[in-house]
Amino acid sequence: MYKRFIILTLLVTAITGLSSCSKKESPPEPPKEQSSTMQDRPDHVDIQMPPAEHMKVIIPPDVKSKWKGVILTVTDKNDLGMKDYTVPISGSLIIPGSKIEVKAGDFLPDLKIDGNIYTTSSSDLLNPAIYIIVNEGGKEIFSGWLFQKFPNIHPFKHQRFGITLKEPVTSL
Repeated sequence: MYKRFIILTLLVTAITGLSSCSKKESPPEPPKEQSSTMQDRPDHVDIQMPPAEHMKVIIPPDVKSKWKGVILTVTDKNDLGMKDYTVPISGSLIIPGSKIEVKAGDFLPDLKIDGNIYTTSSSDLLNPAIYIIVNEGGKEIFSGWLFQKFPNIHPFKHQRFGITLKEPVTSL
């Protein structure tokens, strides 16, 4: 009788052990998916910049005197045409065939941001950026920095036109 009890105990233990071994564990839950928007795509990053009235731009005189303008590339999404325009710093461009005016503000060859202070560490083109204001039909539709090396950070968004910073123009 004792023998049967031991055999029965071993048999129950074996069956219980086998069923727990064969029991599939639930795979870990995958990370919750975030809703995908244009801003989540790696080729498009939208960073909120503070409004111009909260921004203080400091440009050393030797840096300011080195740059006289920028070349902006305007892409027409209707015909996929691209055209470069030279715009002087503090000057403006009216995109032909439109009511869009692009005003070029401060240019910083190596943009550094510290709180609300925007400045440049040098006159070297390490992080070139131009502050622009875009009006359409007299109404402001965009204001912000265009980055030469990172055109998808805080890009100008418009149904028909794209605007990017191609390169700065030196005074020398």
